[in-house]
Amino acid sequence: MKTKIVILILSIVYCGYLLLLLAASHYESSILNPLDSEYYYKKGLFEKAIETEPSNAAYHMGYALDLARKNPTPDYFTLRLVLSQIKQAVELKSFSKAYQEVYATYAPLSAVFTSHTY
Repeated sequence: MKTKIVILILSIVYCGYLLLLLAASHYESSILNPLDSEYYYKKGLFEKAIETEPSNAAYHMGYALDLARKNPTPDYFTLRLVLSQIKQAVELKSFSKAYQEVYATYAPLSAVFTSHTY
């Protein structure tokens, strides 16, 4: 009788362990995972995506283009942030022609702001 009880308890513990592993694997792939940078990126939370995965060039470029889109006439600081994010994206993905073209488009704007005194 004691053997059956021990086997039953061990079976319950093992099933609980398997359920815990299943839940953990689901959590890692879930959008509820707070470390899922792709989820943040898709939702437009670029700063959070960059915070969780700073080596992803697409997140930096997305953030820069989102800032530029939201600020059609950016001030000096916004423009510097846009340019720094684009530059970061180009440095992380230096062989991307598209990233280099975007940087070439925005880089001349920095000369306009540096010629003015604030």
